[in-house]
Amino acid sequence: MTPGRTGSRAGRHGRPSRIPAVTVLLLVAFVMLGVGLSFALAQDGDSPAGLRLGAAAAVRVVEESGPYSEAELEALARPLPADAVRVHVPVLMYHYVDEEPPPKGPYADGLTVRTPDFVEELEYLVENGYQTVRLSDVYLAMAGVKELPEKPVALTFDDGGLDNYTVAFDLLRQHGQTATFFVITKTVGGDGQMTWEQLREMTKAGMSVQSHTVSHPDLTGASDERLRSELVDSRTAIAEAVDEPGYAFCYPAGAYNDRVVEAVRDAGYVMAVVTDKGTVLDPEAIFEIRRGRVQAHLSLAGFANLVD
Repeated sequence: MTPGRTGSRAGRHGRPSRIPAVTVLLLVAFVMLGVGLSFALAQDGDSPAGLRLGAAAAVRVVEESGPYSEAELEALARPLPADAVRVHVPVLMYHYVDEEPPPKGPYADGLTVRTPDFVEELEYLVENGYQTVRLSDVYLAMAGVKELPEKPVALTFDDGGLDNYTVAFDLLRQHGQTATFFVITKTVGGDGQMTWEQLREMTKAGMSVQSHTVSHPDLTGASDERLRSELVDSRTAIAEAVDEPGYAFCYPAGAYNDRVVEAVRDAGYVMAVVTDKGTVLDPEAIFEIRRGRVQAHLSLAGFANLVD
């Protein structure tokens, strides 16, 4: 508010302003000082306050613009074009990341990458020039809609364990990395599982959430009705809960056959991942994307072999 605007307002309403001029001037000075201080902090790259302001602004931009452009959404809703290209992208498969495995039986130990090891793996990627991408980025690159970085790598997490949010998500953000998380929609919000609210926070931060079915059955033995329900209902639930296009699918336990692949395609997915190792992604095998399994206690040299 300025003195000029105060006088104008008094003229319109036929009565003088009740705010003393000295008070107005003090308010103006206070506001200008605050703006100047905020600007200075935002420009100071060494200032923690400046970094917080910059991070907050970046989050607002992501939330307002969304993670996908209109052209990208259109491409993710249709099959690859005839001139789609092969790309070389190591796709890694994680399950749990924590100090200790979750109480899910003896198999969980071998699927739990310990927190210090995961930090070391992320640091290896950063220090060696790798840049993580989502599976949507890989698909869009194959479709000719988007370019991949020079050394791309895709991180994926199966099953939706709570540690994916409480441990892995935070470490990914600290290292400026992204990932794709495959969740079992029936168990979301259950004991030891991520909630929809947490998954929404993750997608706003640049992560991708995709389907690992409704209840994680062996799809090769499912009836036609059950097969379709597991695929369609999970895709719909994710789209409604986190506003994420359902483009990728993860076969439970890596089990699939030609019938399952056809059902996945008919359900609207444009790509799917398996559990076999490989780094070359072929448009002819877009529903059989190979991944390198990151096992518990894997040496750094072994991890390097998965991505190099």
